[in-house]
Amino acid sequence: MALKIFLLGVLLFTSYSDALRLLVFFPMHAKSHSILGHGVVDNLLAAGHEVVHITHFPKDITVPNLLEINVSKVGERIKKSLFKHGDLTIRKIAQAKLDPIVLMGFMCEVHRQVIEDPGVLELFENPKHKFDGVILEWFYSKFVAGIAPLFGAPLIWVVSTEAHWQVLELIDGPSNPAYNVDLFSTNSLPLNLFQRTEELYTMVKVYIQSSYYIIPKEKDIYESTLTSIARKRGVTLPTFEEAVYNASLMLITSHPSIGTPYKLPQNAKLVAGYHISTEVKPLPEDLKKLMDNAKYGVVYFSMGSHLKSSDMSEQMKNGLLKMFAKLDETVIWKVEDDLESVPKNVHLVKWAPQQSILAHPNLKFFITHGGQLSTTEAIHFGVPVIGIPIMGDQYVNMNSVSNKGFGITVKWSEDSIISDLTAAIQEIKTNPMYTTKAKEISEIYHNRQVTPGKDLVYWVEYVIATGGALHLRSPGLSLPLYKKLYLDLLALIIIVVYFVTKKLRPIICKRCRRRPVKKEKTK
Repeated sequence: MALKIFLLGVLLFTSYSDALRLLVFFPMHAKSHSILGHGVVDNLLAAGHEVVHITHFPKDITVPNLLEINVSKVGERIKKSLFKHGDLTIRKIAQAKLDPIVLMGFMCEVHRQVIEDPGVLELFENPKHKFDGVILEWFYSKFVAGIAPLFGAPLIWVVSTEAHWQVLELIDGPSNPAYNVDLFSTNSLPLNLFQRTEELYTMVKVYIQSSYYIIPKEKDIYESTLTSIARKRGVTLPTFEEAVYNASLMLITSHPSIGTPYKLPQNAKLVAGYHISTEVKPLPEDLKKLMDNAKYGVVYFSMGSHLKSSDMSEQMKNGLLKMFAKLDETVIWKVEDDLESVPKNVHLVKWAPQQSILAHPNLKFFITHGGQLSTTEAIHFGVPVIGIPIMGDQYVNMNSVSNKGFGITVKWSEDSIISDLTAAIQEIKTNPMYTTKAKEISEIYHNRQVTPGKDLVYWVEYVIATGGALHLRSPGLSLPLYKKLYLDLLALIIIVVYFVTKKLRPIICKRCRRRPVKKEKTK
């Protein structure tokens, strides 16, 4: 009996000692980003770890081992400041070319306000709070990397999009623009000469502009806000550059089956789908009955959390309803407004359990905005898609979907979207290739050694167990850009050629002057 009690005590002690305390920081006031943040948290909690989560969307219930810092007031304040100067809608944003420098400046301010939230400051400034690891979402701001050295913990980035040059340069170096497009690019691989030039120009322009306009601003916040917090904790922060380029791991929400098979360093891991529950939740009774009894199947239409029905013109909403009315299929449309004259085959919902809908065997295809989560969930459940990208990485995502053959891209346009969408629906209904391809790619996506959620937990634990996984870091981080591009060698060659030419020119000219001129023989 005594032996059993002893063994039980050892087991409990071992389990307790293995539990980690982790900080998860997702600063974006957007539902899609929040879903990814909660995915990280839920997987870590399931593995027995303790988590402190800084989020705009806290859970409705109290969860053991989870402390949430609610920063939703920051998000609401920022949203009001965006809309107070007129009708700034997603439709207008979509019609404009998104300037990455403007976005980076905006996100810099968002991150600053989140960190200066009273609840966050109280957490950061209290020296009693310690963490084994700090997990941060990267979204166009670098200075938040300074949070990790506040606690003397390894830094783990989470990237909510495809891998691209701006994130890869944090752990290795910028990727080659000849076959890796910018996140906001509308170009599709393979690139022609003009497109390759355009991608190179975009990279160089953003790199130079951010160096002059964004990095100084980030350094200023790093030196003021984070250094002030560090003093209260009794720690000294490293330099801005040392903090930013000190990541132990980068978790990327992508997978080669869906996106681009980038060249990645050893400390970058692809974990697309970690937010998807291993057990599909049952549908609400009304939706279950609707989908079960749909004689011709179901079409699911959702434009995500960014584009709301209020951002659509009345002409477009009426045109969509008339188009859906002509379909045999039942249509589930996630829509925020109460629409009039809704056809019998159209079912409007203000909230949709997307994963449960996509998992239903009677679903035929998914009409989406092409966000990273939606395209990942579609391929997880083997569902073909029609994508209507409107902003950000949605163009890159849908280009990949179209190239891989499990979906069709439709351009967002008030004038032509109804006719283009009608043609796309007809094509996807009559051509079984899209469904077949979606099933094939879904099998490839699922063919992994472990599930993405367990993979995420494994690598977080691995980083901490190995003291920051220094052995996985790319040697490319220690080289400045001019050395990677051999610009120093090029400069040396130019100098040598110049001096050799300068030295030899008089000799050559002298010999040329001495050379006798042959006279032509007279006849």
